[in-house]
Amino acid sequence: MEAVADTLELLRRASLVAAGIEDALAGTDLTVDRWRALACIESSPGCSMSDVIDALVIPSTSATRIVDFLVEIGAIFRTISPHDRRRTTLRLSSHGQALLRDVEPTIVGAVSVKPQSVSPL
Repeated sequence: MEAVADTLELLRRASLVAAGIEDALAGTDLTVDRWRALACIESSPGCSMSDVIDALVIPSTSATRIVDFLVEIGAIFRTISPHDRRRTTLRLSSHGQALLRDVEPTIVGAVSVKPQSVSPL
């Protein structure tokens, strides 16, 4: 039963963090998944859609919608791989870098869960 309690606590904390990030992103073009995709692409320039899908643990249709939106607002570039024309690669634009920089302080503040604010199950 301790493993179940630990899992429930982990899920509760994850929900708190996600809610804090959602609040921090309010008023921007970003959702939690869009922000996660940008962060993933920033940490792995030239990554593929499969890399984003694996990193975010989301269905391919969701990843396609997210990437399409980020391309549309000019936050990322989608290009054909020079090594394999069947593969597309993703890179941040300067606008995408600025979006990440702009929201970072707010997100860091939002996810700083203080021990006294976390109640036991």
